[in-house]
Amino acid sequence: MVTPHSVTAIILCGGMGTRLHAITKDQTAKPMVDVAGKPFLQYLLDYCLSQGITQVVMAVGHHRDVIMAHFGHRYGKLSIEYSIEESPLGTGGALKQAMQQPLAQTADLILALNGDSFIAYDLNTMTALLDDHHAQLVMALRPLENTGRYGRVTMDADQKLTGFEEKKGGCPGTINSGVYLLRSSLIESLPSASVFSFETDFLEKEIGTAPFYGSLVSSYFIDIGTPSDYKQAQTDFVSKIYNQQILPSALN
Repeated sequence: MVTPHSVTAIILCGGMGTRLHAITKDQTAKPMVDVAGKPFLQYLLDYCLSQGITQVVMAVGHHRDVIMAHFGHRYGKLSIEYSIEESPLGTGGALKQAMQQPLAQTADLILALNGDSFIAYDLNTMTALLDDHHAQLVMALRPLENTGRYGRVTMDADQKLTGFEEKKGGCPGTINSGVYLLRSSLIESLPSASVFSFETDFLEKEIGTAPFYGSLVSSYFIDIGTPSDYKQAQTDFVSKIYNQQILPSALN
């Protein structure tokens, strides 16, 4: 799969994983929990490979030694670098620091991913939307019948993002899946603080005025941040949902 841009993926892996403490028992990083016989992070890397990505920066913090020892600096065709958080930087601070690593600086586009969720995004579709609208950022949006756990993201008829709505139980809509394709130059617009939330301190303040767009992705999505969804992932990733449908179709 080919994109006209050079793309480096940044995976945010530095969270404490407090909601999964009963599973991690504070002995491993949340993205490294076992899902159907593999660390969850491995599925994210496999999917990056299926999208033609060859460079990844992992933003690591809590239990980073587990991640670094397992993957090292190479996974298949992926070259891996690490951006180390000595103390929590928030999603924005972690992303900004990772964007300054050598592999990220060689790319003109950054694909930012959360290390505890998976969605079958299409990189070419997101890139085309970015270019067609001369956008600075494209967010992968997932339609859900009940957005209560996540809150909703709204956009206009041209797919430009217009706002965020608070969490409301039972409301259908589209949610932020935690996947962003952004131009490397966007780092100049990020807050000057070293610790900040990418969502609250940047996106929510810029949305509606900045050239940010949404790409609807109706395929499989899971967030393993709660024990119930982690349990569901155990079934999904050993079944046809991932191994027989998602990954093979992405590789074609």
